[in-house]
Amino acid sequence: MKIIRTKDYEEMSQKAFEVIAGTFRKNANAVVNTTTGASYDRVFELWVEAINRGELSVENSVVMNLDEYIADRNKPFTVYTYMQKKFYGLIRSRPKIVELLDGSVKDLQSEIDRYNAVLNKYPRDLQIVGLGVNGHLGANEPGASFQSRLFCADSHESTIRSTMGYCGLTREEAPTQMLTLGLADIMEAKEVLLVASGERKAEAVKATIEGPISEECPASILRAHPNATFIIDEAAASLLEKKE
Repeated sequence: MKIIRTKDYEEMSQKAFEVIAGTFRKNANAVVNTTTGASYDRVFELWVEAINRGELSVENSVVMNLDEYIADRNKPFTVYTYMQKKFYGLIRSRPKIVELLDGSVKDLQSEIDRYNAVLNKYPRDLQIVGLGVNGHLGANEPGASFQSRLFCADSHESTIRSTMGYCGLTREEAPTQMLTLGLADIMEAKEVLLVASGERKAEAVKATIEGPISEECPASILRAHPNATFIIDEAAASLLEKKE
């Protein structure tokens, strides 16, 4: 795992965007699967700006998503809503193929089967993931098997509360399940990008980098990936024993 340390959230976002932009510049037909959320808010802003200035082309690419809440698609907290508001609704030119999971359907297994076919058709050049405060990747919570494949996951309480805080939800409004790529799916991407910012992620960063590679810290599996980049700011790195 390549570790890049940055001063703050802004520099972390810039470095993360450089990884994403590099993928598209190396391959106009790139397949990128992305996550959403606070860790990537600024990255999406930079991505939109680059496309709209004509500095980055995504017109021949495939863009997919990592996960989706089990909820009506138009709820304010869904991945679908996030992607429309922060990306697809802002860019002047769209990717050739856009694929999102749908957690509103009654037959979740059929949706899993559909999306598995998408994953098989479009091998990922870059998988973008965020780090949960408990070390989760996607909705692969601590204890998830390293062999897990696309499935419907129950969210741990810390994850639910993170969603509540980010989206301004009450406990009753907050979703408790997600469709998510499994850890084995994530590891199949040619390259993986992970970021973490802030003191609240410091324990998860330490477990990911310095703890054992264990299913109790799902993100630790990325240390076994041949091309994973982990970008962290000073606050997120504050508990690491190795300071450089």
